[in-house]
Amino acid sequence: MPRTPITEEEYENLFSLAEGLVNASQPLRFESKIFDFYIEIEPFHRELVFKDCEFLQPLLFCKGIPLVAAVEDNNEEDDLFNQVETNVFSESVTFQDCSFQNQIQFDDIIFDNKFRMHNCQVNKASFRNTTFNSLADFWLTTFNENIIFYKTDFNKTTVFSMATFVGNVLFTYSLFTTKVIFARTKFNKGVDISQSIISGKLQPFDLQFIFKEFKAEYVGKNDETFQNYIDRDAIIPLVNKIHTFQVLKKAFEDIGNYSDSILMLREEKRALKELVNLKLKEKDSTVNKGDKWILNLNRISNHYRSDFRNGIWFTLGATFVFGFLTLVFTGAYFDNVCFSDCKFDSNRLMKGIKFFINFLNPARRLNYLDVLNPLFGGISYVFDFVGRIAVGYGIYQTVQAFRKFK
Repeated sequence: MPRTPITEEEYENLFSLAEGLVNASQPLRFESKIFDFYIEIEPFHRELVFKDCEFLQPLLFCKGIPLVAAVEDNNEEDDLFNQVETNVFSESVTFQDCSFQNQIQFDDIIFDNKFRMHNCQVNKASFRNTTFNSLADFWLTTFNENIIFYKTDFNKTTVFSMATFVGNVLFTYSLFTTKVIFARTKFNKGVDISQSIISGKLQPFDLQFIFKEFKAEYVGKNDETFQNYIDRDAIIPLVNKIHTFQVLKKAFEDIGNYSDSILMLREEKRALKELVNLKLKEKDSTVNKGDKWILNLNRISNHYRSDFRNGIWFTLGATFVFGFLTLVFTGAYFDNVCFSDCKFDSNRLMKGIKFFINFLNPARRLNYLDVLNPLFGGISYVFDFVGRIAVGYGIYQTVQAFRKFK
């Protein structure tokens, strides 16, 4: 059905006192309508349903004096209004297949009944001090700009399944009391749940990231900048990015999804490496420089337990480098190497191959070097010892990467 414009007068008539008391038990529905005027929705005694609607102007949920459905027998006054202003929406609110071209605002609003926003396109949205006391369902909804759920309380099941966040999404001081479901949720930029209070259960499934687009900023010790980033500017601090992936890693582990938890671990360590490097540039840095080397070794040896191929190449590389340094400081090397008028000698080749295969075994005997006639004060023993450590470390890291599917 094509969308048709609705006038402001037609819209207001539907919320009039007479209309409000007719079919009070039935939802108030708007289907395939175009709203080209500013809308303020106050608490209403009927369920609100917007289906296949387009909002060209801002839409504001605000405090108000709600209509009552009927006059109670013991009510001595004749008016049909609850004289107490409230911000509580006691009936369900549903948006389905709707498009919001301008801002939609839910600041300081309490939804006591189900709130659904299904398959909607949202440009600007504001959830500040919003409370959901029943189901909050954002299934298949796309948020086209940065969004901050600031001090938003999700007190019942919360669903972000198949939602798409085109910009950054921050859950700053948000409360998840029961279950929050992120199933096939798409994060085209960044997500920050580091400041969330998760007293319930976080259930991620098949999260979709564009990791190279997840940008975070280093704020150092500037508390004011940090607060503005997460409260107002929708910029994710680097330290928050690290903790976000820690939370997601733990959530995947809790549901037994160890392969995806390794991906979260990888991104956590990549962000931590960036943070350590930036902190080391500060004059009064307290970061241990050894942390940088540890993170670099983990990166090149198995990409933070996510890729066994790194471990294999690291092991082979360590074997060649330290094996060659061990061999080059022995008499056997100079006795067998050819510097001029060289001819192919298969025996010498096989001896070299055998040496390097033996070097792949960190538990090889130490006295094998004695027959090679070490030179220069036995420096070959030093390279042999370091090589054992490097090759053993590479083998261990390779095994660790294979265990991602345990």
